[in-house]
Amino acid sequence: MVINIKKETGGFEFVGSRGAGEIVRKLMKKELDKGNSVTLDFVGIEQVTQSFIDEFFGIFIRAFGIEYIRGKVRLVNETQGIKDTINFVIKYSKERSA
Repeated sequence: MVINIKKETGGFEFVGSRGAGEIVRKLMKKELDKGNSVTLDFVGIEQVTQSFIDEFFGIFIRAFGIEYIRGKVRLVNETQGIKDTINFVIKYSKERSA
């Protein structure tokens, strides 16, 4: 399943709220629970906040471990800033769950 972040979170170039992250998390969880993989498409998104990313990546990692999403979630069209934010949240979440 492809989740178009911009479409699912209101059509803005900047996504910063936990509420928007919750939308993405629920869509992801539904597919992951079925054993499906998920592609997160960041086309048209310029920047995201740590809170937004934490609402899905951070929560999944702290609750289920990194293996829950490793190999099942693919990112496309992300800017370097988005990559940096995701990597920060993943690193922080892995340390908190250890």
